[in-house]
Formats: sequence, C-alpha cells, structure tokens
Amino acid sequence: MQTTVKNKIAVFFLFSFSVVFMLLLCEWGLRFIQQKGSPAAEARLLRRSSIPGLGWELTPGFQSEKYSINAAGFRGPSFSVEKTGGVQRIACIGDSHCFGLGIYDKNKIYPALLQQRLAANDSLEVLNFGVPGYNTWQEFSQLQEIVLHYKPDRVVLGFVFNDADGNTAIETADGRQKFAETSAAPVPKSYTSWLKQSYLVMALKEVFERAALAFFDYHPNYIDIKIKTARWREMKAKLSEMDALLKNADIPLLVIVFPMTYQLAAPESESAAQRDILTFLKKQKIAHINLFPRFRRFLHEHKFDYKKLTVKGIRDSHPTATGHLMVAEAITDYLQNEK
Repeated sequence: MQTTVKNKIAVFFLFSFSVVFMLLLCEWGLRFIQQKGSPAAEARLLRRSSIPGLGWELTPGFQSEKYSINAAGFRGPSFSVEKTGGVQRIACIGDSHCFGLGIYDKNKIYPALLQQRLAANDSLEVLNFGVPGYNTWQEFSQLQEIVLHYKPDRVVLGFVFNDADGNTAIETADGRQKFAETSAAPVPKSYTSWLKQSYLVMALKEVFERAALAFFDYHPNYIDIKIKTARWREMKAKLSEMDALLKNADIPLLVIVFPMTYQLAAPESESAAQRDILTFLKKQKIAHINLFPRFRRFLHEHKFDYKKLTVKGIRDSHPTATGHLMVAEAITDYLQNEK
C-alpha cells in the first residue's frame, strides 16, 4: 500500500514537471522566434529611448515600405523646434492610434488630415508625436521632455482604454523594452499584469479570442474590469496633472476618446469604462470629444462592417483611413464650433 502511494506521488510530480517543462519550452520557443525575427521586421521602427519615462521612441530616419520617420523622430513632415512668428501649432500626442498604425500613407492619418482640413490657415502646423505602445505616463513624459519644446498652442491627446496599462512591453531594434523597467510610475501588482509579459499567455489569449468570436460571436470585455483598479485611478490622476501643466502654460488640452471596437457591437450606449472616463473629463472640465456616437452611427449605416472602420475588424481599434478621416472631421468640427 505504501509503495502504491509513493508511486502515485512520483507519477504526479513527474507529470507536473513534464507540464511545467513543456510550458517553459513553449515560452522559450515563442520568445526565440519573436526576438530572432524582430530586428529584420518593423521592430526597427522603434528603438530604446534615453529620455526618462519613455522606454522607447521612434527611430529617426527610419524608412520601410510601410512607414517613414522624419529626422526628428516623428511621423510626418519635419518641423523646426523654433516656431516662426505668427505660426499656430497643434501637437497631437498618443499611441499607435495617433501614429497611424496600419495606415501606410502618412497623409491619411488624422494629424495629417487635420492639417489638410485647416489648410486655409497657412500659419497653422499640425505635428504628430504619436508613438506605438505609449501609455498615459509615457505621453506625459513625452509632453514634458519633447513636445513643449516645440511651443504648441494646443495639445490634442488621443486616449485609448489600454492607456492605463502599466506593464507595457514592445519589440524594438534594441530588443524588448518594458515600460516598468524604465519608469518610476506605479506598476500594478496583479497577477494579470505579469501574465501579459508571457508570450505563451498572450498567444493563448489570441487563440481564445479568435475562437470565441468565430464560434460564438463573443468578444471578452476587459475594459470595464480596468476601472476598478488602482492603476485606472492613477491614470486619471496623471491626466489631471497633464491638464494642469498645460493650463499653467496657457495651452488648451483636447482629449479624443477612442472606443474599443467591440464596445460598438451590441450595446446602444457606452460601456462602464466609457462612462467613467467621460464623467471624469467633464468633472475636471477637460475639453474632449467622444468618438463613440460618430463611430457607432457609421457602423449602423454600413451594416456593422467593422473592416470599413478599423484595420483588423472587431478585434482591433486602430482606425482605417476612413476612421482617421472621421477623427479629423470631429476635431475640425470642435475647433470651428469653439470660435
């Protein structure tokens, strides 16, 4: 009897060891494949940043079939740091939505389209400081360390709900960069934030979401969970700090609130997270544009063909060229109605 128990314990530990070993092997394999392929792919678009709080930045002078970066390290035309007398500048900051990920014509992303729509004003310049992967903390650091040197007369912040993420990591020409390792910003202690660092977990998450969407027309709503976290509250505090900084410099802030695409699917009104951020912006008297109604109306008119609005359909929130045009129209309408 004692031998049988020992055998069962031995089998259990052997099985457990085998499972853990296979999981670690899969994790290592995915990391090796990703890191081996990164330098030759679009990871060269980004590089490690020496500027405190950024973690990574666009690579100045980067050129590929998809994207081109100017000598100053931003997408779009180059502008001198010094501003010519009489010129008004709008600085667009944000993550990959502002950068225009998935849109390879730089003239069809909303900062460029905004410049075109306001072309009658020859003394206006719109600068695109968008960087893929940035969160609210990085955007604030970029604003302090870079953007304000260009003396903008208005800042337009593209807000996306993953801007509250703390353990952001991204592939660059210098290897994988982790925001938590390069910033003094508070990082959440939850196990989910650390699981996101696993290549295997993220691969399984991708498979699950694709299967759920394909077989059950279901997409998990992660957004509303975020608003209950300390990180979400800290993110809103950072937005308040950004607004205060700009108000002290007499620079208006305009926040563009992008909805996650699957928010637009079933509900006829904003999600809890959408309502929370809009309520916060109103309470803080921060000027903002809610894109939800405009995007929702477009989908109604186009029978919910998500690929007309976002690059990869319902599982993505990056706007197509049409989506970027809608964003530029919304900003233009706001600026014209403001006068």
